[in-house]
Amino acid sequence: MFKFVKNDISGNMPATRAFPTTASTTYKVGDAVVLSAGALVLATATTKPLGIVHKAYVAPASGMLDLEIDLIDQGAEWQTTFAADGSAIVAGNAVTLHTDGAQITATTTSGTFQILKKLGTGAIGTSAIGRFL
Repeated sequence: MFKFVKNDISGNMPATRAFPTTASTTYKVGDAVVLSAGALVLATATTKPLGIVHKAYVAPASGMLDLEIDLIDQGAEWQTTFAADGSAIVAGNAVTLHTDGAQITATTTSGTFQILKKLGTGAIGTSAIGRFL
């Protein structure tokens, strides 16, 4: 799960905005999301997210509601966990997003989440603070 830490550029809290959801999709608080075909989907791998889910929602097959997300600003810092062993990752490395849209990997090729600080060894489940590029 991505949790907001701070924003050095545009105030203290991220701006929020509601967007259409994708049918039959489960959104969890802290999921990174992006717009695809006009609706929110999980941001994974090398996709730079538009925002972070603000409230859990299970979209039905039809009649979906819009979902509020915290928009990602350039100066915003976020905390999440490693889904893979990030022991070799150091501050400054940019890693990819895990397939769950809520964690990071240890893959640095085309990474979109820059590590600013590891809060531990980088072992699976260890937290890290970073920003989206």
